[in-house]
Amino acid sequence: MNDNGADKNLENINFKLTDELWEEMAELEGAPIESIVVWDSSLVDDDLGETTPDEDRVYVDFELYLANQTLIEMYGAAILTDEDSEPLVGLDVISAALSRLAEAGAYIDEISADQDDNLVMVLATDEDESLLVFATAWIESTWETLPEDEE
Repeated sequence: MNDNGADKNLENINFKLTDELWEEMAELEGAPIESIVVWDSSLVDDDLGETTPDEDRVYVDFELYLANQTLIEMYGAAILTDEDSEPLVGLDVISAALSRLAEAGAYIDEISADQDDNLVMVLATDEDESLLVFATAWIESTWETLPEDEE
């Protein structure tokens, strides 16, 4: 796990999935996930001015590295196993669920919005495993080197 990108330039941050952004993001449907990196802290905690204990965390920040060199930084994301479930709780639980999915060959199955126009992303595998990601905010950019290949 890494520290979050709180010191990064956040001028390109998106909070709502507009029609224009949806058209751009929908092109990522089917893109394989190369790596997922969950951060140790969340910008949601920073905004609230408090730190949630790791075992009580519901919202996480993470980086999604796609095979097409796209990097999506997700902020304040809640992870659910399906539409009817409660969000996963605990940094270790959330990290393990995302890691298992990535190791099983996950890809972006669907991009949509909730009733408040927040980004909802379905990550899935060919073995019918999936996770729903409800993001408070996100930034899309590109990557050159995977975090595990840096050093």
